[in-house]
Amino acid sequence: MNCLERGSGRAQVAPVPAPGSNPCRPPSQPPSKETEMSDTNASGPASPEAYSFRQKLAHWGVVVLVAAQYLVFDAIGRDFGRGMKTGEWVYSPVATGHILFGFAILALMVWRLKLRRDEGVPALPAAEPGWAATLARLTHGAFYLMLLAMPLVGAAAWFLQSGSAAEMHETAANLLMALIAVHVAAVAVHQFRWKSSILSRMM
Repeated sequence: MNCLERGSGRAQVAPVPAPGSNPCRPPSQPPSKETEMSDTNASGPASPEAYSFRQKLAHWGVVVLVAAQYLVFDAIGRDFGRGMKTGEWVYSPVATGHILFGFAILALMVWRLKLRRDEGVPALPAAEPGWAATLARLTHGAFYLMLLAMPLVGAAAWFLQSGSAAEMHETAANLLMALIAVHVAAVAVHQFRWKSSILSRMM
């Protein structure tokens, strides 16, 4: 039986539908651009339960390199001061190691940002207080900012022979130590007081 379409005050006979189709159902419409955009925005890496192997590799690689910068290659300050006074810039093993490790940290941080975008990161623990979650986000953001900026500022200090850049680099190094202390303390609180699995995610 044909459906009647009303228009212009009189009944009109609709075209005969194809066999097996519903004659009274309006033709399907293609998805709108808004629907397609919302579907695209909804897609993306879901929050994993733990960090991936590559994310762990980048994280612990940065930890080792930063520790070496403080414990082994921090004496680059003497080479820098000598160069500023005499104009002779000697690439001693300490200076060379500090520069190379700095660029390695920069490369690992860029890689980690890419992994964060492509693979996602675990969600913060549900039982974590709101203030602690806010502090965690601020601390992580500061880590990314400083570990990306410090190698560039340090390179500017050495290659451009800039005393002001060297002072900025040294100040950032002291702030980074404070951030590391806050980060380690937060992990300890999660592990021993709140009994969360935040440490095992990165192990």
